Amino acid sequence: MLNDTALINRIALWMAIASTMAIAWSAFSWANARGVFALRQVVVTTPLTELDPGLLESAIRSDLRGTFFTMSPYRARNTLKKLPWVRDVVVERRWPMALDVRVQEYRAIGYWGENDLLSDNGEIFRATSRAPMPRFDGPASSASEVVARYREAKLALAPLGLEVKSMNVSSRGAIALLTKNELAIDFGRDQFAQRLNRFTSLYASWSAEQRAALSRVDLRYKSAIAVGRNSAPLTAQLTPTHSSEKQGIAL
Repeated sequence: MLNDTALINRIALWMAIASTMAIAWSAFSWANARGVFALRQVVVTTPLTELDPGLLESAIRSDLRGTFFTMSPYRARNTLKKLPWVRDVVVERRWPMALDVRVQEYRAIGYWGENDLLSDNGEIFRATSRAPMPRFDGPASSASEVVARYREAKLALAPLGLEVKSMNVSSRGAIALLTKNELAIDFGRDQFAQRLNRFTSLYASWSAEQRAALSRVDLRYKSAIAVGRNSAPLTAQLTPTHSSEKQGIAL
């Protein structure tokens, strides 16, 4: 008899729990259908530098549908990541009825090719900018190397009053640079740092008149540099070498 009473009590308890859950679910569904749990607020918690706030607001209004409970942060993140300048997004629910959006933007250091931009992390991305920045080009796989070489060149050339206007990496890895005063510098494929140091040492030793006359410097030779002058053919100049090395002239 005791066993029967205990069994009946357990059954009654489970039925009560099931009834309570059914009532709660019905109440939740009723409230949800009437917009009680609709999102009331979407807050962008990070300042925007490049992304158009109006474009972000439009994407939020048109694509982030649902209620506080049905909105998928993962889906929202994927939607907002498609916007220009957006590198990554974090979307989090905040009680009651709000979403917090943290946007990480790309930081561009220059233009890449005809239609893209290059980020400071070596990422090529599609966006629009009118900022005065250097222009880069080369195989997409070379983007990270281009960023590294650009930083080296920028640091080394700044004391000389030179700024990088463009940098190109060929399919074979040869690096060519153009400064804002239209001086072309060819570094070739190897020993970029050493050749950059050689250039800065030589440039610092030249007079203002000699610098002004330069149109091109070719550093691809071991014991010589080739120098192009404005309105004059390419000439050659020996660089200092150890006595044990052979000197050569590149024409």
